[in-house]
Amino acid sequence: MSPIGDAFRDRLRMFPALVNCCTIDWFAEWPAEALSSVAYAALNEEGEDLKLGDDEAGLVSTFRVIHQSVERKSVEFYEILRRHNYVTPTSYLELLGMFKKVLAFKRTEVNTLRSRLQVGVDKITSTKAQVAVMQAELTELQPVLTKTQKEVDEMMIVITKDKAAAAETKVIVEKEESAANEKAAATKLIADDAQRDLDEALPALDAAVQCLNKLKKADIDEVKSLKTPPGGVKLTMEVVCIMFWPQARQEGRP
Repeated sequence: MSPIGDAFRDRLRMFPALVNCCTIDWFAEWPAEALSSVAYAALNEEGEDLKLGDDEAGLVSTFRVIHQSVERKSVEFYEILRRHNYVTPTSYLELLGMFKKVLAFKRTEVNTLRSRLQVGVDKITSTKAQVAVMQAELTELQPVLTKTQKEVDEMMIVITKDKAAAAETKVIVEKEESAANEKAAATKLIADDAQRDLDEALPALDAAVQCLNKLKKADIDEVKSLKTPPGGVKLTMEVVCIMFWPQARQEGRP
């Protein structure tokens, strides 16, 4: 029944019922030394460094105890339920392989968390240093801030006074504006009245200009020859004298 060599294979070919109609219900249990040796070999495979250190012996002992405990419980399981639970060397190797996978996964997870924690600690340290620098700058700027606050308070007092003076000035300006509006209204009335008088006088002026354009030298000579001018002529000459008197006085003529 040994699987080593060709004898077992030949018997299986000769007697297929050994495979089709039989169930192997026994496995040779590995001794504790073999379990420990296989565990040490699996944990120290070439190209792998699990960095177990002093914990390696404890882990090997734990693997051995787990495997042997399952073997004992499998016997109890068969005695109670009459059903086989085969604990094979492959089960032990799968246990060792699963441990290495879980160890690598957990180390990666822990390293990620440690990296995040380190980044957070670095940020806190950097922030603490920046806060210290800003605190020192704030302490240095405190006198300047106090001086600036004092200047602002003084400026607010001046602004308040200027605001009050501006309010008084506004009242005065509003009064003057009201008076100016009244004067403007009165002036407009006078201007409108003068415009009406002017509109009435313009036709007479135009008529006078037309008469003046028709005036001849003979007419002037005729007026000069009059010893006693009529009243209309005298009135006209008086008006002319009154009109030209300011200009004559400015030029120094009598």
